[in-house]
Amino acid sequence: MKNSIPDTDVFYADTPQTTSEISPGEIIIGSLTGIDAKGQPLVLYPGIPAAQPIAAISTLGLTHQHTGRQVALLFANGDPQKPVIMGLIHSPLHDLLLAQPVAPAISADPITAVLATDPARDLTIDGKRLVIEGKEEIVLKCGEASITLTKAGKILIRGKYLLNRSAGLIRLLGGSVQIN
Repeated sequence: MKNSIPDTDVFYADTPQTTSEISPGEIIIGSLTGIDAKGQPLVLYPGIPAAQPIAAISTLGLTHQHTGRQVALLFANGDPQKPVIMGLIHSPLHDLLLAQPVAPAISADPITAVLATDPARDLTIDGKRLVIEGKEEIVLKCGEASITLTKAGKILIRGKYLLNRSAGLIRLLGGSVQIN
């Protein structure tokens, strides 16, 4: 008895194949790369037919604040070109960031005002004062140099050349030390 289902190789001969087949109802984890000018979310996911993000529809309201978050995707009619965002993947780190209160703008300094009202903007500093505060530790790195500040008041400085001034005890470890 001959099978009445058409040969899939012939049926899909003109259809470009993705690197991995998506089964009907299979949830794929992708990432939200942005929102286009029409307000449609753009997503990337493993096995995407094109290397560029594609527009998706969503079951929930998404904003630019969600950019970079992982999303759960299904596909309309099983078509990899028609992703449907079913939800955001829970991230404890994201919850911690949302729980942090945004410092109110207490200064007329425009940089402080921008940081307090729009955390998504880039920071440009032109000779102004900048205060960075961390609860446990702050590490600043550039090339082979680093500065670490700890909650206990310890300052660790590493680099090829060092200039240090302190009101208290100075302890230096290095290949050679010049004082005054």
